[in-house]
Amino acid sequence: MAWHEIGLLIAEFSVYYLAMLVLFRFRHRLGLGTFFCALGSIHFLETYLATSLYIQFYPEMSLSPGSVVLFSGKLLLLLLLYIREDAPTVRQPIYGLLFGNFLAVAMLLILRHHEVLTPVEGQQLDLALLNDVGGLMVWGSLLLFIDCLMIILVYEWLGDFLPRSSVIRLWLSASAVLIFDQIGFFAALNLLLGVPFSAGLGGLIGKLVAAAFYSILIAVYLRWFEPQEKPAETKRLGDVFDILTYR
Repeated sequence: MAWHEIGLLIAEFSVYYLAMLVLFRFRHRLGLGTFFCALGSIHFLETYLATSLYIQFYPEMSLSPGSVVLFSGKLLLLLLLYIREDAPTVRQPIYGLLFGNFLAVAMLLILRHHEVLTPVEGQQLDLALLNDVGGLMVWGSLLLFIDCLMIILVYEWLGDFLPRSSVIRLWLSASAVLIFDQIGFFAALNLLLGVPFSAGLGGLIGKLVAAAFYSILIAVYLRWFEPQEKPAETKRLGDVFDILTYR
């Protein structure tokens, strides 16, 4: 990989997380809705890039910044939300993304029946790509729902062995889930778009490296910018599942 590509990836990591951590830090002043909207607005870009933008990672390997930079970062941001808030709060953006993506696909099913004009020569709507992106957004959201349950369970389980909010605990939690997600999401990419296995392997390596980078940033944030945790009794792990067992 050329040095300028590495520099661009580092810039993407840094800009994305600096912006999101600043929003998170000021959530009590701006409201969590601001953080949720920013997180959700990136979701389409994340999926679109995963279908269309790949860079050379190593001979015979490639990766997509959409998956490596944006998705890996989103997963750890949701874990941060759980650590500093609670389970009912973290499920709000998850359900919002899931509902929004189902709605987007429903709209695409209707929009594809228009008789489309081409107002600018050479600029033609690619409905096939939109259909693929829409399907991947729904599949990605279903995986994200499972991912978030898994990362919270793994994070809490590791609490018996590792200090709270340590870099290793964050990284191991994220890595376990990212491996699962990469298998599930890459299978869809390969089936729908024919993305080669080399991109799947490169993406997995990139995600594990990204998880380490983001874990360090989150650990620094929790240590120096927001060290005070909410009381333990406000966090009920079972709240994550409440919507499935509502009485």
